[in-house]
Amino acid sequence: METEKLNQRMVRSSRNIFIWTLGWVVSLAVVAFAPKFIWDFAPNYTIIAAVINLIFGYKMIIANKLNLEAMDELQRRIHVNAMAITLGISVVVTALYSLMEDVKLIAFEPDPNHLLFVMSFSYITSVLIGAKKYFS
Repeated sequence: METEKLNQRMVRSSRNIFIWTLGWVVSLAVVAFAPKFIWDFAPNYTIIAAVINLIFGYKMIIANKLNLEAMDELQRRIHVNAMAITLGISVVVTALYSLMEDVKLIAFEPDPNHLLFVMSFSYITSVLIGAKKYFS
């Protein structure tokens, strides 16, 4: 019975994360591409799109928080550990990456989008390692 409640909570919270994340990604694409291709850089439309993106981002953050609250203690521990590892990796990699052009280790300007990839990869990897640790 308790497992069924947990599964129902996880399905509902996962659906909410999907919906708000999709909304955030779509609204981010609107902010990135619509000014050039749709409304010729009209600042009012761009500001509105940016505010909508922030609202979707806020709702996505809340959905993630609620997802953590819906988890059982072990799942929550795995994800909180993964978040801590991801934060640490992000700080270390960001600090080094931002200096690499200055010290001539790379010939291009560092792009923050690369850091999103590092964060995503480190989070997914940390969750998988944590799950393996506890479920093996």
